[in-house]
Amino acid sequence: MVNRKIPAVLLGLLLPATAAAAPFCITSQALPKYCIYYDANSCQKEATRQGATCAVNNEEVPLSTNVGQYCLVTSEGASACIYSDRSTCAADALRQHGTCADAPLVAPSAAPDPFARLRGY
Repeated sequence: MVNRKIPAVLLGLLLPATAAAAPFCITSQALPKYCIYYDANSCQKEATRQGATCAVNNEEVPLSTNVGQYCLVTSEGASACIYSDRSTCAADALRQHGTCADAPLVAPSAAPDPFARLRGY
C-alpha cells in the first residue's frame, strides 16, 4: 500500500501547478505573459532589464475601476486606478516598490464631440 502512494505523491510534486499562478507577469510584443513574479518590484526590475513591461495577472489580482487610465499595484494586491498618464503612475510605483498597470476599464480620453448625435436628435 505504501509503495503505491509514494509514486503518486512524487508525480504530483513534479507536475506544474496551473491553479497557483503568480500575480505579476512580464510581457512584451514578442512574448506572451510570463507570470512567475510574486513581488511587483522584482517584476518591474526584470521587465525594465528585458525591455518589457510588468503586467498584472487579472485572474490573481482584481483591479478596482476608478477614474484613471492606469493603476498603481503593490505586492500586497492593493490597487489605485487614479492615474491619467503612465509616467506619473510609474514614478509613484517606483517610490512604493510596485508596478503600473493598465486600468481594466479605460475611460475615454478625447474631448466630447459637440456635433455628435445624442439620442437621435
